[in-house]
Amino acid sequence: MQVATTVLMIRPSHFRFNQQTAATNLFQNKDAVNEDLAMQEFDSFVLLLRKNEIEVLLFNEEKNTDTPDCVFPNNWLATINKKIFLFPMFAINRRSERRNDIVQFLVEKFHFNIQSEFLLYENENKYLEGTGALVLDRKNKIAYCNLSLRSNEEVAKKISATSDYSLIKFKATAPNHQEVYHTNVLMSIGNSVAVICAEWIRNEKERKNVLQSLSKNHTVIQITSEQVFSFAGNMLLLKNKSGKYFWVMSAQAFYSLTETQRHGLEVDGKIIYSSLKTIEKLSGGSARCMLAEIFH
Repeated sequence: MQVATTVLMIRPSHFRFNQQTAATNLFQNKDAVNEDLAMQEFDSFVLLLRKNEIEVLLFNEEKNTDTPDCVFPNNWLATINKKIFLFPMFAINRRSERRNDIVQFLVEKFHFNIQSEFLLYENENKYLEGTGALVLDRKNKIAYCNLSLRSNEEVAKKISATSDYSLIKFKATAPNHQEVYHTNVLMSIGNSVAVICAEWIRNEKERKNVLQSLSKNHTVIQITSEQVFSFAGNMLLLKNKSGKYFWVMSAQAFYSLTETQRHGLEVDGKIIYSSLKTIEKLSGGSARCMLAEIFH
């Protein structure tokens, strides 16, 4: 099953620019904006999903914590093969996002097993930040991974092998040669459509390998550098309670797409979008990062 019908989201109450992640996230911008707008954007986003009958498991940020990026639970938690995987995180203050109460809620509700041994890699300064680092073709059991400081090859191989996924690794860099911290900012996989900024994969052999793999089972929609910076790679296909499919993205991502690209995406589902510009600007993540898929 490629597409989730349930997502987990965490409403932030202490949202702000995270200095600990800024050096490795080329999308973050420290701006003098009203950080409270992030909560309004979050609430509107949840409302959009629920209006379209997508199930949202909603939690609030814990009180008295320093978790400015808690709005991105997909980096510390993923469900694969009826297991909850917990992932090693780069930023120290992001490790506090991992919550036993949420894990236990999911275990009790859906009878998941917990796969937590990969957290030990933090002691070796090796990180793999969930479905930010791994973009999963669940139907064909392929994991795509852009290697970076926050997407370690050794950990990616171990988790892919444990999940019985084949791993396709590559190295992507932005036009200024800066490392791309996560895979899901430049690619997304739906049922029959895949989105990728292939031009950021500079090695010709790696780029060809990724495109050949994607095109075996998907129509590939290529996006530009400008569209990546508008978070057009950071989208997610979801299914609602009635069996209808939706591509979920930010307003900025939607308006960056061409009409041809939108039509191509709509083969898999209707496009819905919400303004997330404060979250995108301060934290360098967008709609997909805010959604932890719960496959149950």
